[in-house]
Amino acid sequence: MIAIIGAVAGVLFTVWSLDAILALTPPTVPRFHETKIDINVLGFTTFVALLAGVLVGVWPAWRISNTESISLALHEVGSRGSSDDAGRQRMRSGLVITQVALAIVLLAGAGLMLKSFWHAQNAPLGFDPHGVVNFDISLPEAKYKKDEQKDAFWAQLLARVQTIPGVEAAATSANSPFDDSEWDSGFHVTGTPPAPFGQKPAAEVSPVSSDYFRVMGMPILLGRGFGPEDQPGEKGHSRSIIIDDLFARKYFAGKDPIGQHIDDNQTTDESAPPMTIVGIVPRTRNEAPGEDNSEKLQMVEEYLLASQDPQSSNNLHVRTNLSDIGPLVAAVKREVQALDPDQPIGQITTMDDAIAASLATRRLTMALLATFAGLALVLASVGLYGVMALTVTQRTRELGIRMALGAERASIFRLVLGHGMSLMAVGVGVGLIGAIVLGRALVSLLYNVATLDPGAVATAVFSLLVVALVACCVPARRATRVDPIIALRTE
Repeated sequence: MIAIIGAVAGVLFTVWSLDAILALTPPTVPRFHETKIDINVLGFTTFVALLAGVLVGVWPAWRISNTESISLALHEVGSRGSSDDAGRQRMRSGLVITQVALAIVLLAGAGLMLKSFWHAQNAPLGFDPHGVVNFDISLPEAKYKKDEQKDAFWAQLLARVQTIPGVEAAATSANSPFDDSEWDSGFHVTGTPPAPFGQKPAAEVSPVSSDYFRVMGMPILLGRGFGPEDQPGEKGHSRSIIIDDLFARKYFAGKDPIGQHIDDNQTTDESAPPMTIVGIVPRTRNEAPGEDNSEKLQMVEEYLLASQDPQSSNNLHVRTNLSDIGPLVAAVKREVQALDPDQPIGQITTMDDAIAASLATRRLTMALLATFAGLALVLASVGLYGVMALTVTQRTRELGIRMALGAERASIFRLVLGHGMSLMAVGVGVGLIGAIVLGRALVSLLYNVATLDPGAVATAVFSLLVVALVACCVPARRATRVDPIIALRTE
């Protein structure tokens, strides 16, 4: 009956928690929002729960039915003070130690996840995302076949958007931060020995319009930004390029990068003149921390002027001081339609929302792990309380004798409490070993955390210590209220 009640409660909890899980699920995860309770899985887990209840009940039933002395069994039933044998006590203690250890492992894992998420959420971006609205626009190749057509469309659109009230600046980019795209290409610094086969360095490539760095809040650290002098010229004209500070540190250490050259990696023309570095900007984070391939590979970034290499698909970035972007979105749509009535606009999002979406999967994992850790904490506290309560009940006669011989109630309290805390100490020790193993497994999946984080472990141990004290104090206090006369009368 207890197993059935627990199984029903578990089914209800499953149904209720599904909505919460779906609410935390990032919309970018394919088909996850189609998740529902599977009848086969639910039936299997319910069967396992009921089977566990039956197996738990079989052992004491078998033990009682095989008691050689009926009088002994009746004596044990009628005696409050009878104690279990050492084997059974060790079994119960082992279960409590296991529960405490698992709780420590899950709590430490949840702490690592929380710290990783906090680091990821507060990682430096290299740009200012606040107030930037992104519009995904793709021109049809059939209609915009020539580079001149593409360049004319983007130039006219930027000129129109910049006149919209509330717009501080506008720019385009074909490879923007947090746009779920990646464009990288091998490169060679002009005048240096060629790299061995298969070891050519790679850089992220971002064709941007001249106001891109202003829109993204990226200062020019050295040199200058793109200007009218960088517009496409006659064949053989050297193209300008801006690099990030990581590029400058890695490949131009000890010398001024401005005026240096990089072989043109965006053309198949071997006779094309090299690109000239005209400026250096901060390194930006383009994907969620820990998931950014350019970060893992220490990939540098180079920026080309969009008019030098016009693209069919671009992100239109608009920096605005408006708190409500609804009128801005409507105005941008009108300007696009004025240029080309058949041109649609794809996804529209703020840069803040794009960054939050990149962390959504990590947020879901953290929430689920924290929930499981909380459940483990509850199970450990219930198990510890159950063992301590049963111990006090079985040691009633012993405690009564101690008090009859002059033991003070404070000594009885410390005796019972000490037994419970010793079980917890062993469980914590075992749990720390498990936490180290879990940390090593998670460290490659998390961002900027160590294998064993002292803060996360200390928080886990402290949380369990508080729960264990409460679970042990109640039975210990009850032990101090044992009446010696009643306890001795049970024999």
